[in-house]
Amino acid sequence: MKSTDDHSIFTTLIGSSASSGDIATIPETQAVAGDGTASLALAFPPETFIAQSAGGKPPRGADMNGFLYLLSHAVQALQAGYVGPFNATLAQSIGGYPAGAIVSGSTPGLFWVSTADSNVTTPGASGATWKSLFDGYLTAAIAESTYVKKSGDNSTGSQYSTGWFWGGYGAGWGGSTTSGQLRWTVCGVSFGNPDGDASPKYSGNLCVTDVLNDGSNNESGINMRGYDSAGTLYNWFYAWNGNITTPKGLVAFQSDLSGYVANTNTGISGAISGTSLCINPSDGRAYFAYSSNAKIGALAWYADVTAETTARVNADNNLQAQVSAKQPAGNYITGSQSGIVVDVVEATVTGTEDISFGKTYSQVLFVTPQNGSDGKGNGMTNVNSWTTSTANVSVASYHTGAPQGATITQAFLVIAIP
Repeated sequence: MKSTDDHSIFTTLIGSSASSGDIATIPETQAVAGDGTASLALAFPPETFIAQSAGGKPPRGADMNGFLYLLSHAVQALQAGYVGPFNATLAQSIGGYPAGAIVSGSTPGLFWVSTADSNVTTPGASGATWKSLFDGYLTAAIAESTYVKKSGDNSTGSQYSTGWFWGGYGAGWGGSTTSGQLRWTVCGVSFGNPDGDASPKYSGNLCVTDVLNDGSNNESGINMRGYDSAGTLYNWFYAWNGNITTPKGLVAFQSDLSGYVANTNTGISGAISGTSLCINPSDGRAYFAYSSNAKIGALAWYADVTAETTARVNADNNLQAQVSAKQPAGNYITGSQSGIVVDVVEATVTGTEDISFGKTYSQVLFVTPQNGSDGKGNGMTNVNSWTTSTANVSVASYHTGAPQGATITQAFLVIAIP
């Protein structure tokens, strides 16, 4: 047989155009025994093989057409490439599928092969004697769950590798090409973005960054980047020089803090936000500090307070002693020269005359008129002379805008030696 031979394909079923009276539906068994109708169990029954003269029944053409239609229908299905699904009723009626029988699965494209004769087990069930027709062959489902797809495709499930995983290896640099400027590897490892949208929010990636010609820079090393819910970028740098930089700044290591004493009391109730209490190792004093580590103030030691208290008491006692030593209040002051007094003498002066102070001084050092007036705004403006041997001082007076001889009530400031 050749593929080009005429295989008598049933494009039309036998009896497909016959009238309903000329073609019968063949039943499983004869409905009325001896009536001459055909069935699958008897085909043409025995009575159709007996002469009518002997009481037999002639075979019916409609039954013949029914058999031909039924058979051509089954053959046409096979010619169309149909492989039927597992049929439990058929399996029981034929004593089970033979080994090598093929049935289709419930999902198109899935086929099962019987691995045993008299097989009445259900394909896919636990312990069933069927196996996939494509056992040992790579199916789409197996490839999907087993292998990484080509570039541009999406894979699902966990990915495992017992060797190195290369991400963006050999893809080159992006960013600046100027010495001292930042550049980064074009490709790396990306992860996150649970919604799978076009924005980078809730995602992160790893790459290598480099400040060109400055390998000791804090940004030359492994760079981990992340995006928050708004798509704002945050950077972490794990530098070749050993430093770590986070979005909050450079991380301090224990070796960096060797000159500091740790703040072990960070939970002071009511403390100003950002303040801390720290110890200065150079002098052992406690300081209040703010977030910038700027010193706000030092706490006083007990000795400081005691010394300050003693100094204040001594100062107060010394001041009181000085006040107590002052001369009592009166119409005089005591100067630096022992015995010098200051008096205020009030007199009524008319013209030029002597004024009696009412005291005797051994020597008058200074006299000057103070606040004199004749009631018209005129006052003594000049003291010409005074005597130094008596209690009387000779004064000369005149009055601007008033006639000579006008009477003036005048106060005199006198500095003298008693």
